Order: sequence, then structure tokens, then C-alpha cells
Amino acid sequence: MRRASLLLMAMLMQAAAWAQNSPDFAEKFLSLYKEDSLVKCITVSPKMMGLMLKQDTDDRPEQLMQAIAKLKSMRIVSAPDHYYQQAEDLLVKNSQRFKPQRDYRTKDQHGAFYIRKNHQGETTELILLHEDCSTSQFTIINVTGDIDEEFLCFLYNNKTFKN
Repeated sequence: MRRASLLLMAMLMQAAAWAQNSPDFAEKFLSLYKEDSLVKCITVSPKMMGLMLKQDTDDRPEQLMQAIAKLKSMRIVSAPDHYYQQAEDLLVKNSQRFKPQRDYRTKDQHGAFYIRKNHQGETTELILLHEDCSTSQFTIINVTGDIDEEFLCFLYNNKTFKN
């Protein structure tokens, strides 16, 4: 019995470690197109996020600065616009992990927000797909960290922290 409980505990610890180190959406997407020179990625590390927070912040809302401080990393993937559908298909294929939240559409742009939550129900990853039809450019913005509801509302509404 003791041996079985130790084995079960070891398996649970290994599963938890794997879940913490699982790839974010940008990494999953990039792995499909690693040989494609049209797909480019910029990673903003936690250290770079910290440096951004130290910059002059007079024109940024305090709540936004607090939300940014909780973020771990950000990846910005850019590619020609025909990759939008491949990214959306990958999100749908992984729908147990990534949930659609909001979408938007204007004459020249459209996109969608997706999130991933942990087992406690906290948002730990935010994915924005964005296509600019006027420039034929596609962008993925993938943010990881402690993403709270106020931050999401700010992004969705782009004007207020209130629902």
C-alpha cells in the first residue's frame, strides 16, 4: 500500500511538472512552421518586462502597470495573413486547452482572443490573433502569467477596466 501511494505521488508530481513546462500557444504554432522563413517571433522575457515597467509611466493607468507586472512573458509572432486560418485551426484542435473569448472585426482588421486557465480556474495564458487586411499581415500576441479579469476587460474594451 505504501509503495503504491509513493508511486502515485511520484506520478502526480511528474504530471504537475510537465504541466508547468508545457509549451505556450506560440511555441506550438512555431513548431509547425520552424522551417518557414516567413514566420518570425520576438520573445519578451520577464527581465525585459521588468525593464519596460521602469520606463516613464506618466501616461499609463496604474491598474495597467500592475497587470503588466504580473505577466511572465510575451511572444509576438508575425507572418503573412494566410497563416491566420492555420493558427485558428490549431486553437480549435486544442479546444480543451484554449477557449475562445471575444472577437472583433472592422473594415480592415479582425481578430480573436483566446485564453487558457489552470486547474484553479485562473487565466494563465492569453492569445490574440490579429489580421490586418490592408497590409496582409498576421500577428499572434501570446502572453503568459497571472492574467486577471481587469486586464482582460481592459484589452477587450480597450478603454476601461469596468465590464
